[in-house]
Amino acid sequence: MDRVWAGPVMRPALLMIAAAGVAAAEGTVPVPSGQPVTRIEIIEEMMAEGPVLRYRFLAPKAATLDFETRMADMAHLCESVAVPDLRDAGPERPRVVVSLSEKLVEFGARDASVAQFFESYTVAEDRCIWEAF
Repeated sequence: MDRVWAGPVMRPALLMIAAAGVAAAEGTVPVPSGQPVTRIEIIEEMMAEGPVLRYRFLAPKAATLDFETRMADMAHLCESVAVPDLRDAGPERPRVVVSLSEKLVEFGARDASVAQFFESYTVAEDRCIWEAF
């Protein structure tokens, strides 16, 4: 399975099953830090400011990394995973949000025992430009 496009109305149980299937099928995605990172899913949403693609990754060691290392991994994931997906998207590309979670957590759920990190990017000229939240 190449990717899961989950709309905002997708049932949580189906989302978790699909996410587990994608993670198992794809293996790890290489990142600069060398930590094991697995793609969970891609969620497409329409927000007031335009379309957003959320690239969710399982990264069990994300909380142990310093800020700069984690940011380098997230920027790399945006440029190596999201940018190729968007090459044919035309001039109005969606905003990309890359998230790292140390454990599998349902999209939108909070779990104080699980570290989750999110960064937002604009994609222009095949580059990811970080947007501070």
